[in-house]
Amino acid sequence: MAFLTKEALPKTKVRFLSKTVHLDNDKTLMIMKSFYLLSLFCFSLAYSQEKIPVKHQKWNFTSFQEGSVVRDKKEGLLLDNVSLPEIELYKAKGDTKTNKAMVICPGGGLYFLAYEKEGTVLAKKLASKGITAVVLKYRTYPREGSVIKWVDNLWQTSAIVDSAKTILPYSTKDALRAIEMIRKNASKYEVDPNKIGLMGFSAGGAVTMQAAYEATENNQPNFIAPIYPWMAIVAPHKVPSNKPPAFISCANDDPLELASPSVTIYEDWVAAGAEADLHMFSKGGHGFGTNKLGIPVDRWSDLLVDWILSL
Repeated sequence: MAFLTKEALPKTKVRFLSKTVHLDNDKTLMIMKSFYLLSLFCFSLAYSQEKIPVKHQKWNFTSFQEGSVVRDKKEGLLLDNVSLPEIELYKAKGDTKTNKAMVICPGGGLYFLAYEKEGTVLAKKLASKGITAVVLKYRTYPREGSVIKWVDNLWQTSAIVDSAKTILPYSTKDALRAIEMIRKNASKYEVDPNKIGLMGFSAGGAVTMQAAYEATENNQPNFIAPIYPWMAIVAPHKVPSNKPPAFISCANDDPLELASPSVTIYEDWVAAGAEADLHMFSKGGHGFGTNKLGIPVDRWSDLLVDWILSL
C-alpha cells in the first residue's frame, strides 16, 4: 500500500444525514488512516489466534535475539534465532467444523523458519475448512546476528547438514511437546485427542518424521504429512508401531533431490501395511509451500485438506 500524505488528498466532504461537513487535508488523512487500521483489525479478527509458549528444557547453546525479515513477497516472513518455542493456534470455524487438528512445522533448514508461506497461510486455510491448525515455532540454529544472511553462503556444504543434525533433537522435542499440549487441552480446543496430526516442510518435514519415529503414547501424532522432507538429517528408523496414516508430497524437479526420499517414505509405509497417500508433481522445485506457481503443484494443499477430512 502506498503511503498517504496530506498533500496528495483533495478537500473532502462528509455528509452526516442532511448536513455536509467540509474537512481539511489533515482531518481527511486521519480518517483514512483510521479506516485502514480498522480494516486490519477486522481482518485479524477473522483469523483470530492464540500464541502459547511451549515448555522446554534449557539447551546447551547460547541463545541470541530472535530476528525476523521479509526479503521478498514470495518468501514472506522469515524468523531466525528461535530459542523460545511457541505454538500459534488457529481454531477451526465455519459450517464444516471438525474435531481434527494439525500441527505445522515450517521449513528453513533448521536455521530459520519460513513462518508465513509454510505456516500461517496454510493454517488459515485449514481453519477455514474446519480443521484446527497449530503453527509451531520450534527452536533453530543459534548464531549472533542474522542467521539468514550467514547461512546463504553455506548451502550445498557439509556444514549445513552437520549443524542441522545438532539442532534436530531440540526441534523434535518441541514438536512432540506441542502434540502433548494439544492432546492435554483437547476439550478446550474442541479437538479429538486421537485426531491430532503433525506435518512439516523440508526441514520441518525432517522434524515431522523424527518426531513420528521417536514418539511415545502421550505425544505420538495420529497422522503425518511430510512435504518435500529433508531426510538427509533424519536417522534411519522403522515405521512407528502406531502406523500413522501419511500424506507425502514433493516435486520431481526438486533441486535438493528430495523426490526419491519422499517416495521411500511411501514405500516404507505401504510395506508396513500403513495407510499412505503419495502426490508427486513433475514441476514445483523446492519450497513451493503455499505459493501460487500457476502449475498443478498448486493443488497439493487442496489434496491435503481432502485427505485430512477423510480420516
